[in-house]
Amino acid sequence: MTPARLGANRRGMGKEGRITAHQIAAMLGVSQPTVSRALRGDKKVNEDTRARIVALAKELNYSVDHNALRLRTQQTFSIALVILCRRGENKANINPFYLSLLGCIAASASERGYNLIVSFQDSPANFFANYTGSRQSDGLIVIGSGQNVEGWQYFGEYARHNTPMICWGASKEDLVSIKSDNVMGTRLAIDHLRAKGCRNIAYIGPMNSEQPQFQDRINTYKDLTHEHDLPIICPTLPENAVREDQGYAAVKALLRDKTSFDGLFCANDFIALGALRALDEAGIAVGKDVCVIGFDGIATGAYAQPPLTTIEQDYYKAGEMLVEALIALLKGATPDTTPVPVRLLLRESA
Repeated sequence: MTPARLGANRRGMGKEGRITAHQIAAMLGVSQPTVSRALRGDKKVNEDTRARIVALAKELNYSVDHNALRLRTQQTFSIALVILCRRGENKANINPFYLSLLGCIAASASERGYNLIVSFQDSPANFFANYTGSRQSDGLIVIGSGQNVEGWQYFGEYARHNTPMICWGASKEDLVSIKSDNVMGTRLAIDHLRAKGCRNIAYIGPMNSEQPQFQDRINTYKDLTHEHDLPIICPTLPENAVREDQGYAAVKALLRDKTSFDGLFCANDFIALGALRALDEAGIAVGKDVCVIGFDGIATGAYAQPPLTTIEQDYYKAGEMLVEALIALLKGATPDTTPVPVRLLLRESA
């Protein structure tokens, strides 16, 4: 920025000679609100215009006065993210799916000019949803375990009292929720197992769950086995066990009962990891004698023995859609709740 150009645009200069958004707007021939929106990452601002605004702001060492912005707009420009855990769950054992989703939500919020407040909650003793009433955030995103029924009931009550809230895979129908395309994911898994020659495909997962993703997956599994005249094989899972132990116990039960199976569709990757361990102990060659497919696409699956074929969810798209949906609610618009895309990630287990 040359001294002449800077001097020609002194109008709008803040106190102590600080550059203001008004001055940047005048320099570029745009409005001050356009400058503010561009610096918040608003994608409705033309990409070229946004790039020019960001470049000039960086050149002039300009930063948004967030206190003034909050006072002017009556917004905090913060989003609260609650991760619901199982009661008493060791936070070191949280499903990494939710931690990956957390990272993508944080990235998407930052790109749109929002800070993120993160809270892990597991029981009535630490449930808290009044982030908007206490002016800590403009809205709320809730993700986490569907097994925490008390938690979903608690946050459901706040949503019914007009708290702007978006959920991931919520079990309550009256909550605005986004989820992955579980129907397509299950179809991809079963079609691939059939293409590998599997005719006795077992479903390893919860059969009557509060978590809608599991209900979507088992219902689609049953529809497809009926469609292709295949037997329904659904071993019972031990209650109150972690997912890996459930997968391990389910395969042990199939082997003990001498149930014939040549394919396993596991409702999530942790269940699949437990199933792989049981098959290995039994000396069964995974990928040859039995094919195994998981669901989620957690990074750990790549290091399983053998590496786990899985249905991978688009984490970044999920985070982006959750943030965009909440912003839509804040603007009084209808949020986009289209299911998040999935894909078959081929490895050695199937």
